[in-house]
Amino acid sequence: GIPYHSIETLLVEAPDYGHLTTSEAMSYMVWLGATYGKLTGDWTYFKDAWDKTEQYIIPDPERDQPGVNSYIPTQPAQYAPEADSPEKYPTPGDINAPTGIDPIADELASTYGTKAIYQMHWLLDVDNWYGYGNHGDGTSRCSYINTYQRGSGESVWETIPHPSWEDFRWGQVNNGGFLKLFGNFGEPVRQWRYTSASDADARQIQATYWAYLWSKEQGKEKELQPYFEKAAKMGDYLRYTFFDKYFRPIGVQDSGRAGTGYDSCHYLLSWYASWGGDINGTWSWRIGSSHCHQGYQNPMAAYALAKESIFTPKSKNAKKDWEQSLDRQIELFLYLQSAEGAIAGGVTNSWSGAYGKYPEGTSTFYDMAYDPHPVYNDPPSNRWFGFQA
Repeated sequence: GIPYHSIETLLVEAPDYGHLTTSEAMSYMVWLGATYGKLTGDWTYFKDAWDKTEQYIIPDPERDQPGVNSYIPTQPAQYAPEADSPEKYPTPGDINAPTGIDPIADELASTYGTKAIYQMHWLLDVDNWYGYGNHGDGTSRCSYINTYQRGSGESVWETIPHPSWEDFRWGQVNNGGFLKLFGNFGEPVRQWRYTSASDADARQIQATYWAYLWSKEQGKEKELQPYFEKAAKMGDYLRYTFFDKYFRPIGVQDSGRAGTGYDSCHYLLSWYASWGGDINGTWSWRIGSSHCHQGYQNPMAAYALAKESIFTPKSKNAKKDWEQSLDRQIELFLYLQSAEGAIAGGVTNSWSGAYGKYPEGTSTFYDMAYDPHPVYNDPPSNRWFGFQA
């Protein structure tokens, strides 16, 4: 009951096998359900799309996120630099490198009674084509997998599809699974890891906002109230993409300072947020992202979360955070728009993925460096025509 990313099996896109699905596809299914409701007055498809989202692509708080409540906001994650080509991986973790304070974890936990994250993981193997299954069972369909892990030079053909629940049954069996291919953090530990794509979660909220407006025209908005609350909750957690990858201050460059709170917040929809932990439940980690692409911004979702009371997230600082984000996103479009009209790239807080000093003469936006092709260079990310559309 959920969509493939594409009907073809072979493609050169975010997945390289079409019969996977993405949080992007799920968000478009919600949007299609909303449009169908507008045209027919039948909102069952919209509701079903949201129900499928929760069932399959938002990791279950207990089953899929064991030990998430062990997360320590003052120790969000261990640092490892990014590299510019796959050959330079694994990159070494640095236990002494500074990471800042996660300023929203405690308010989210007190609001929702759990430290579990309510975001979509971006990639599912719908038919278990790779054979990993979930939780290492090797059989279950709709399994959580991941691909991109090795820097800006890793093209779709170079990714290594691997299970999000890493219990060493594949890859280097009983010797770290796939973990040793990506980072060197000492002896590998069995763990789970998920990554959200901010554009998809924002699009899900945007589509739900349209459902609100259209159902209100029909006098049916009360029927959909629980789904508006889900979108507001998703928006609450989507704020993780507002923060630098390792919660370092905006504009930190190579000074090595750790963030102390909102000094690490750029208020833009960055490329991702990630979270994970020990399968045995003893520790958990989180990161944001330092790289912000114009194509991931969504002022419509920001408007709904900031201005429409029915979509106001419950956390204390969420409304003002989204108000700030709404302004910042529009400013980013104005900053990036070229004389020819096209919107040219994005900005980063981590030059070369390693917090390098910006080259002399680099244009900046709120102390972040201009980057014509944030995150990926093979092919260059801003050649993705859909971002302009």
